[in-house]
Amino acid sequence: MKIIPLSKFNCVGALLQAAQKYGVAVEVVDKKSQLMIFSKNKKSCYVKGHIADINSQMAAMLTSNKFLTKRLLAKNGIPIPAGFKEKNLEKVLKRLADGEIKFPLVVKPTNGSQGGAVTVDIQDREWLEKAIDEAKRYNSLKKNRQDAFLVEEYVTGSDFRFLILDGKVLTVLMRKPAYVVGNGKKTIGELINEYNGQPGVAKDQPLCPIIRDYEFDRNLLEQNLSEESIVGKGKIIHLRKSANVSTGGRSFECFDRVDQGYFALMEKIVKIFSIRFCAVDIIAEDIGKFENFKVIELNDSPGFDIHEAPFEGKPFRVAEHLVNLIFS
Repeated sequence: MKIIPLSKFNCVGALLQAAQKYGVAVEVVDKKSQLMIFSKNKKSCYVKGHIADINSQMAAMLTSNKFLTKRLLAKNGIPIPAGFKEKNLEKVLKRLADGEIKFPLVVKPTNGSQGGAVTVDIQDREWLEKAIDEAKRYNSLKKNRQDAFLVEEYVTGSDFRFLILDGKVLTVLMRKPAYVVGNGKKTIGELINEYNGQPGVAKDQPLCPIIRDYEFDRNLLEQNLSEESIVGKGKIIHLRKSANVSTGGRSFECFDRVDQGYFALMEKIVKIFSIRFCAVDIIAEDIGKFENFKVIELNDSPGFDIHEAPFEGKPFRVAEHLVNLIFS
C-alpha cells in the first residue's frame, strides 16, 4: 500500500494510518486533490482528503447551509439563537429598530466554514456594518455562494463540539478562542509569533496558527491593546471571540463532564438530518447541566484531528472508527 508522505499529523494522515492498521488498501487516484479509493474484501469507498463517502448528498447539503440547518432545528424544537437571513445592512437596521433582534449580534456567511468571516459580540452599528462587509467579501471570494448572510443574537457561554457517528457521540471538546499568556517581557506580537512557530502548529493541523485578520484587530482594539503591547506575567489576552480551531483556537477534551441530556439531544439532531457522521456545535453556560444552551450549527465534514490530538485531554481515534464503519 502506497502512503502519501505527510510531514505532520492531520486528518488524512490519521485515515491512512488507520487503513494501514486494519489492512485496507489505498489507491491514490489524484494526489493533488487527495482523491483515494479505500478497499478491503471486495468492498471499496471513495475518500477525498479527510471526507469519506458516508453521508448522503441531501444530509451534506442541508447541514452545509446554516440557514436551512436553523430552520430544521427550530421546526423540531431544538434551542437555537434568534436570527434571520438578509442581504443588506438597511434591512438589518430596520429589524433592529422594530425590536425583532437586538445587540449584541453575530454575523456570518450562510455557507461558511472554518470560522471564515464570522464576527461575534457586535455591539453597535459601526461594527455591524463592518461585519456585513466582511461576510459579503467572503461570499465574493467563493464560487456559487449567495450574497446573503446570517444575523443572530450573540449567545454567551463556552463553545462545545460533539462528534457523532451513527447516532453515538464519540467525543466532546470545549473549544477556546485564540489567546496568548503574557510573561511581562515580550509583546503580544512576539508571543503570537512564538506560538505560531512551535513544532506542530501549522495550517490543517490539530493546532493551527493564530490568524491576524479583521476579527483579530477588532478584539485587540476593544481591549486598548496592540501587537506592540507588553502584558503582565500570567495575564491571558484573548485574541478572538469565536472559538474555531482553524483560526488559532485550542481544543480541550471534556467527554466525562457532559450531562447525559446532551447525548439524547445529539441522537435527536442526527435523526432530523438523517446524517451518519457530523459535528454539532453548541454554546452552553455549563456542559455539566442540561440547561442554558443553544445549538449553533452542524458540520457534515468536520476536521477530526482536533479530537485525535486535542490540546489537552484524552485523544480519540476517530479515523479508526470511520475505517471500521466503512468495512464492517
